[in-house]
Amino acid sequence: MNDYLKLILICLLPLVGCADQPYEITSVCIRDNIGNYILKWETNPPMEGTMRFYVADTPGSFDMSQPAGYADIKDEVTTYITQDNLKRKFFRLTFNGHHPQDIAARYTLMDSIQNFRDVGGYKNIKGKEIKWGEIYRSGFIGKYTDRDSTRISDAGIKTIIDLRTEEEVKENPLFFPHIRIVHIPIPAGDRAEILQRMENNKFRSRDGFLFMEDVYIKFVTQNTEDFAQILQLFVDESNYPILVQDDLGKDRTGYLISLVMMLLDIPYETIVKDYMESNQYINPLFMSNKAKSLSWDAQEAMTTMLAVNESYLEAAYNEINRKYGSFKEFRREGLLFSTKNKEKLKDMLLE
Repeated sequence: MNDYLKLILICLLPLVGCADQPYEITSVCIRDNIGNYILKWETNPPMEGTMRFYVADTPGSFDMSQPAGYADIKDEVTTYITQDNLKRKFFRLTFNGHHPQDIAARYTLMDSIQNFRDVGGYKNIKGKEIKWGEIYRSGFIGKYTDRDSTRISDAGIKTIIDLRTEEEVKENPLFFPHIRIVHIPIPAGDRAEILQRMENNKFRSRDGFLFMEDVYIKFVTQNTEDFAQILQLFVDESNYPILVQDDLGKDRTGYLISLVMMLLDIPYETIVKDYMESNQYINPLFMSNKAKSLSWDAQEAMTTMLAVNESYLEAAYNEINRKYGSFKEFRREGLLFSTKNKEKLKDMLLE
């Protein structure tokens, strides 16, 4: 090798050494039992340096001139202490000034509302994330306290999609000031009949599984037109942020949210993960007065009815594949959701 080529190689070596190394970074935010935010992250390969984080009251409105805190990247965890348990916080993490990650606590602890969650932050097959603060899901919100009302108002929700039946609405009317409520009833089985069978000790845990799987199959065979109507609300930008709710926010809401996520090309495994989180955020104690008079078998059946199971959602998607051949054909023929609307939905909700 002549001296000229050696000189070129010597000049290029520093440039090669300084090239950005590709990192895979995952981060998550949860709240502890007193309301503080715990920020966790992992980098692959391991990274050294400083993690700085920034805080905002609304998504994307971060003041990047002053970090709210920092930590050694190798610590993989830090805590943001807050004195305000009402106002929700959003966070942007940076790693040595690069690789920004926007995160928030998905679950919001409410006084009188079950299973209130943000659907943001999930990644699709191309690495794009659902925007935070655009779609929420929950159980019935009508018995909100003043603090619950403040949390919902601060979320800026413009549209509530109420999936409860006419009978449920009559028993527990829903009104929330300054928010549009769209009521599209989706049946979820005759719960009064099931409760009567439990009281007569004629309904056991296995019956509960079969009943719930049948409910999900009927979502496809009997309610596809209803869900198609609901999904059109998601392609109207003026409706956002949207809250989807039913009695517990787990079955009708869970299936609908799964359809929205499928349209956004979120992996099915991620959809199941979000679906199954209802088991963490539904407190079965609200049924304790009814359950204590039931037999042990009936109590197990009630526990089955108050939870979600992967087999329920799988029953719906198996029916979709059986009837339509694929989700793509179901989208086109069943949901009548055009490719144009799918791309519009992705443009609105992914970043």
